[in-house]
Amino acid sequence: MSNKRKLGWLLLSGASVAAMGAMSPALAQDDDVSEEIVVTATGRAAAIQDVPLAVTAIGGEQLENSGVQDLRDVTQVAPSLQMGTGQSNSSGTIARIRGIGTGSDNPGFEGAVGIFIDGVYRARAGAALADLPDLERVEILRGPQGTLFGRNTSAGAISVVSAGPDFEPSMYLEGLFGIDDLEETGARAGGSIPLSDTFAVRLDGSVRARDGYITDLISGQDINNRDRWSLRAQSMWDISPDASLRVIVDGSETNEVCCGITPLFYGTTQGAIFAIMGPASTPAINAEGRNMTVSPGFPGLPPIGAMPAQGPTPARSYAEDTEEFGISGQLDWDLGFANLTSITAWRDWEAVRDQDIDFNLIDIAYRDDLKVGFENFTQELRLQGESGRLDWLVGLFYANETLDTTDTIRTGLHLSLYANAISIGATGCELYDSTLGDFDFAFPFPPPDPVPSLFACFAGPLLANAYLTPNVAGQGQQADKWQVETESVALFTHNEISLADNLILTLGARYNHETKDLGANLLSISPSCTSLQGINIFTDPFFALPADGIGFINVLEGAGLADLMNIACNPAINPISNGLWSGAREENEWSGTASLAYHMSDDVMVYGGYSRGYKAGGFNVDRSGFAVRPSTVSVAALNVGQLAFEPEFTDSFELGVRSTVFGGTTTVNLTAFYQQISDYQLNAFNGFNFITRNVPDVVSQGVELEMATHPMDGLTISGGIVYTDAYYDSTVVFNTLVPAPNTVTAGDPLAFAPELVVTGAIAYEMPLGGNMRALFYVDGRYNSDYRVQTLNRLALTDNDAFAIFNGRIGIGPENERWSIELWGQNLTDEYFNVGAFAPPLQNSRVAFPNEPQTYGVTLRARY
Repeated sequence: MSNKRKLGWLLLSGASVAAMGAMSPALAQDDDVSEEIVVTATGRAAAIQDVPLAVTAIGGEQLENSGVQDLRDVTQVAPSLQMGTGQSNSSGTIARIRGIGTGSDNPGFEGAVGIFIDGVYRARAGAALADLPDLERVEILRGPQGTLFGRNTSAGAISVVSAGPDFEPSMYLEGLFGIDDLEETGARAGGSIPLSDTFAVRLDGSVRARDGYITDLISGQDINNRDRWSLRAQSMWDISPDASLRVIVDGSETNEVCCGITPLFYGTTQGAIFAIMGPASTPAINAEGRNMTVSPGFPGLPPIGAMPAQGPTPARSYAEDTEEFGISGQLDWDLGFANLTSITAWRDWEAVRDQDIDFNLIDIAYRDDLKVGFENFTQELRLQGESGRLDWLVGLFYANETLDTTDTIRTGLHLSLYANAISIGATGCELYDSTLGDFDFAFPFPPPDPVPSLFACFAGPLLANAYLTPNVAGQGQQADKWQVETESVALFTHNEISLADNLILTLGARYNHETKDLGANLLSISPSCTSLQGINIFTDPFFALPADGIGFINVLEGAGLADLMNIACNPAINPISNGLWSGAREENEWSGTASLAYHMSDDVMVYGGYSRGYKAGGFNVDRSGFAVRPSTVSVAALNVGQLAFEPEFTDSFELGVRSTVFGGTTTVNLTAFYQQISDYQLNAFNGFNFITRNVPDVVSQGVELEMATHPMDGLTISGGIVYTDAYYDSTVVFNTLVPAPNTVTAGDPLAFAPELVVTGAIAYEMPLGGNMRALFYVDGRYNSDYRVQTLNRLALTDNDAFAIFNGRIGIGPENERWSIELWGQNLTDEYFNVGAFAPPLQNSRVAFPNEPQTYGVTLRARY
């Protein structure tokens, strides 16, 4: 174990999850912590120690001290949560709880972890990444949810509660200045204005910019930068002593460049890239240097045999822009016999991004303005009341969601040339008639002149003159347009029954009716695919074809050349999937919960329970989701059912202890869990395309320990230790042509599911005299080693154990009118892989790196 990791264990051994922030009213408190944290996770305001659920509540002050700016940063102080970004901020962000989550690289998949901001459901994790406003708290509910929130989820929920309007005038202004190489700058401002005794408004706004931490070695361009703003206006109307209405209007925008990679390992395909592009295409392996190469303006190539001249290559882009707008209204009304809550919301979110999807200097393929948009209308009604020993809640939820996406995976300038080079390297024969022997390639072998056709090599004189027609730049997907309309109606109830003064039975149920309607208009151009299919239907006495089109290319696929055939004709651009497609599915499912809580004393509660979770099935909005191979010659072999995936279910069992000890100064909570996930929805990348399967059985089991204590005035320590064993309990073959790397095997651990996580935070507020005080804060998260790849995995991409530390030192007056704070993120400059994969059509490995060490100064003024 390195000295850095030993230090991590020493600092984390006494601490973690939810240290209350310093330099805030939260620290001006007595020593009783049991009643401090009030959550609304059950649809009722309750002290967290009395809630028979696995829930972590993190106060707004600690989130501020930890430097949390968007929801991904919450991972630092929530041990059961893992949230990160892969190929895109907008459509590559995944939230996992207890190791369970849903891949977000396809917008057709809803998240297993639901995200709610002020009670309003966000369509996908990437649609919830705007910078956060002032917060009261973040609640993380672990395990399936369906009887408490409007939208059902199979793995958990993240509930963000923002600060609302105040009936006392207030304002704040903050400036952030990075003093590292990334030179981050940002500003936040806002305040509340009471316009009468019953009506107040609040305005919050933020802007932030930062250079990127990945450098393109060719152009010098920064990648993974920040450039965003957000604005939120609220009003609170106390209609009467019994009713209030809160309205929120918000908007945000990002104009950023994301997401770059760093090379980890060069496979054999890199030899062909080196031969074509030269040494600049193969930078030295130095992951922590966070460097990469992106296609520059290449000068072009002359005609090569039958392959036409190829013009200069424009530099490919990683630009990513998002726009978001929403409005919501929450009505709370005490009707006397019950409390009515109504949350009505409409949201519109859109992302447009480019991507150099070969992640290399060579121009193999790129995305040109991929568009993803969600429009959502939701309505939630809850009625909660008490009758004798029964505390009851009933609810109705309606949602209408429209997903529109247009994908444009285009072939690059060098795709056919690259495919030919791979073919010669693997077989000594070529796919395209380019007479490569006359071209000065730096191959480690001398190709013959002229190079024979691949098909002549395997079929002899019968196919001696058979060559593929090369693709040219800009072909591929011209506009694959998809639309999915989702309508969901649910009835739910969550009831607490006092069987005795210290014994409470909780029963909840949910009935969900969901429909999805799919429409698609797909258009792709690929002469290489079309000519390959023509060769596959070649017939002679040796290759007699049945009606299903099994032919010569099938033979090559079965002879170990499946990867080469995929390079010549990838499912992502295969024109055989062109045309109009439509489909529909309908689901009617029950879920629910039952638990029993026993209060052994005022300070100790034990509980046990069972929950059934459900997440709807849907459609994979990706043409490569069809059961299509390069050898497929008939569109009759395709159908919409191949795009469909089945619903996911979770059976979850929990045992928990909630305790307050040492005279009310300390809370210690312990939870044991076992979750069996059936038909787990897995969308995984295999190096050529994303493949979707329902894995019959997945298990997540473990133990969670959380602690918070105030041992002395001004000092808060909190800690969390989580052991999670999340693994596949079924074996599923994703691609029968390449069984070993494209299989999940029973017993394999899930990716991004470390067995051990320890998080810790310590905040100390020290009086300085003269009405001044200082803040000292540090938090850390330790992760044991874990995988970051599912299919086509190499062990070298796994993350070794690592720890991340954040810290803050501040000074200001007791009345908090101003403060100056010096902060640092990733203090020890630890490196880890946020994700890793084989770039399309290559057998190398690259990784998305984490953010490096950053530090800066924040100035605050409040009134």
